[in-house]
Amino acid sequence: MDKDLYILGAGTYGAVIYELAVLNNFTVKGFYDDDVNKIGTSLYNVKVIDKIDVSKIECTNKSFAVAIGDNKLRKKLCNEIIQNGGILPTLIHPKAEISNKAKIGKGCFIHANTYIWTEAVIEDFAIISPQVIIAHHTVIKKSCFVSAGSNIGAGLTINELSFIGIGATIMTGIKYLGKNITVGAGSVVIKDVEDNSVVIGNPARVLKNNN
Repeated sequence: MDKDLYILGAGTYGAVIYELAVLNNFTVKGFYDDDVNKIGTSLYNVKVIDKIDVSKIECTNKSFAVAIGDNKLRKKLCNEIIQNGGILPTLIHPKAEISNKAKIGKGCFIHANTYIWTEAVIEDFAIISPQVIIAHHTVIKKSCFVSAGSNIGAGLTINELSFIGIGATIMTGIKYLGKNITVGAGSVVIKDVEDNSVVIGNPARVLKNNN
């Protein structure tokens, strides 16, 4: 694989992904960002080339990282890059511990001191922040964001586009964690969560609907 990489998003998370890319032996060749004031400026001596418009970027056989926390937007941009012939490498911090029986999809970011157990599955475009534990046989579906210090129990599925806040705990034994849910920071989830729900507290209770 060509080790040149372009990053979509030149904000603070773009800086994080720049560092992660370098640790994965990529050379970052340019950034793209929707803030027009950043175009022509540099981040870590790498130029912000233009606005984010995948239709106008030559993607064929080039590698990209989408450094955008918004799950829906990240999924949209990742899919557009793939449709236009681009490559989305998964970037894994060298201090992450991942079972050789786990499966990791494309375009994921796995940060430092994360531990992913036996036969866990991390699907495409997911972000797993530092010091996250994902227990055995658990599935994190596409375009989820699991924040730092979260503990995810065994044998469960978190459906796509879901956001797990800092230090949240998802207990083993839950049967259904819905699509596009938000779990508040520090919350402890002990029962099923329906699609589009925002839950907070210990034990977590529904606050509102994400739609």
